[in-house]
Amino acid sequence: MPDVQQTGLTRYLLANRAFVAPAVEKAVGAMDLPGRTRLLDAGTGAGGGLVALARAAGPAARILAVDHNPDVLDLARAHARAEGVSDRVEVRAADLVDVLDAAAGAGGGFDAIWAADVVWPGNFDDPRALVARAVRALRPGGVLGLFTSNYYQAMFLPGHSRLERALRTASELNWGLPSGGPTHYERHAGWLAAAGLLDVRVEVFPRVGSPVDADPTVRPYLENAVWPELRESARKRGTDAGLSSDEVAEAVRLLTPGHPDHILDTAGYYMVHPTLLAVGRRPLN
Repeated sequence: MPDVQQTGLTRYLLANRAFVAPAVEKAVGAMDLPGRTRLLDAGTGAGGGLVALARAAGPAARILAVDHNPDVLDLARAHARAEGVSDRVEVRAADLVDVLDAAAGAGGGFDAIWAADVVWPGNFDDPRALVARAVRALRPGGVLGLFTSNYYQAMFLPGHSRLERALRTASELNWGLPSGGPTHYERHAGWLAAAGLLDVRVEVFPRVGSPVDADPTVRPYLENAVWPELRESARKRGTDAGLSSDEVAEAVRLLTPGHPDHILDTAGYYMVHPTLLAVGRRPLN
């Protein structure tokens, strides 16, 4: 296996895991997991939800963590070992659709399914159909939680609102994301309701960086996860999103660590990331 510790993807995953961890812990805590013994961490990546799931469900629970990319799963395994929950988890490279269909064929195998930044049109052409698959993989009374960092509603560039809106649009264009309709990335609650779940609700767990270096996870997250993506989107699709060439250059300056205009080093900088959990319960019959 390649040394994933040296890859850009690994830096992204670890920075993202550390930054969203407080929100993930609160969101997992809102899913009513005590007493549920068989859980699925769908698209575990670096294991960001794995430890919170194991602790919230209790020592009798067993968590299956799957991801289609085997090269990152050692990060999840190492995280579970470091946090003392490796005896409760199984980490496996697998296709999520296959795992869900196998559980559904067994009559609905999971008491709870957690999916963080997985069920969206960047990964699935029809997220609504994937949610319906996940519901069939639940036992009666089981819960499904769709967690999203809510990236496109975050405030990253205070004082540059038009530029920020255009960069979000450029990012959507760069990813090929729909601008509306049934597969839009903000349809989580609608997908849950359409799949027949009960008690569907949305909760917000904000992450705030103010001052930026008061929280040691904020700067690494922005510089290793957010800024590279936004710089790329500005360069590739900024003009398509309505930015002039001068505005694209301004965006790149603001988002480049070490540049005199780097926005993280300006007085009074802050960021707000309103992460969301959409959750619902499968009927008992």
